[in-house]
Amino acid sequence: MANLYQAAAGMDRLERLSLGDSPVHRLHPFVKLITAIVYIGVVISFPASAVSGLVPFLLYPCLLIPASGTPLRPLAGRLLCALPFSLMGAVSNLILMRDAAFSIGGFSVSFGMLSFVSIMLKTFLTVCAVLLLIATTPFTEISAQLARLRVPKIVCLQLIMTYRYIGLLLREAASMMSAYFLRAPKQKGIRMKDMGSFLGQLILRSGDRSSRVYQAMQCRGFRGVYSGSLRGGPGPSGWLYTAALVSGILFLRFFNFSLFLGTLAG
Repeated sequence: MANLYQAAAGMDRLERLSLGDSPVHRLHPFVKLITAIVYIGVVISFPASAVSGLVPFLLYPCLLIPASGTPLRPLAGRLLCALPFSLMGAVSNLILMRDAAFSIGGFSVSFGMLSFVSIMLKTFLTVCAVLLLIATTPFTEISAQLARLRVPKIVCLQLIMTYRYIGLLLREAASMMSAYFLRAPKQKGIRMKDMGSFLGQLILRSGDRSSRVYQAMQCRGFRGVYSGSLRGGPGPSGWLYTAALVSGILFLRFFNFSLFLGTLAG
């Protein structure tokens, strides 16, 4: 129960961080969205066994975190939630890909080991990029910039409504768990025989809550399209920042760091 409240509070905290004031917060949201998309796409494009090429991309979060003043604790908590999903796939590669890639001091490094590190590093970099975008840009502005990129309006609406409703759903589940434990104070968890009823009630209460949320939105003028943030396009400085950062990301993608390090070692 406490974990559900903490999860809901964590979402609120990340949303509050986006209202801060820093050089990164003051950037146009379109600029931050484009650079994040390019960064994530480039990181994903690396081969399965690429590790040395991914290491320079750690500069992105290492520079943006202090520049935006984003605290590490909320980022680390959400990263820990995402890493286990990649860990399952990465561990399987350790078992299936046993061919030796190279040796260091008599220790053989397999392609599975390289793939394991690559998958975990890609997960860390991409999730960190998304979290930094959300922590420095209100979600309404992200949705508005997605519409600027010609993403269908219904998709933008679904994204922002899902993001908003997750917190409400967590609080609804926490409230039901509080009521359950008040009626069964000695229980450490929900009994399996009560789980079906609990989930059914959660669905019914969620549907009722969503109806009330929708009625409240209609009272405030909602007519099927969420307008989001009304802001002009990036100025010359914004486009210059975008061009410089995207050029740097593409350079890091196609520059052969393994060959460069080998040349230095030789």
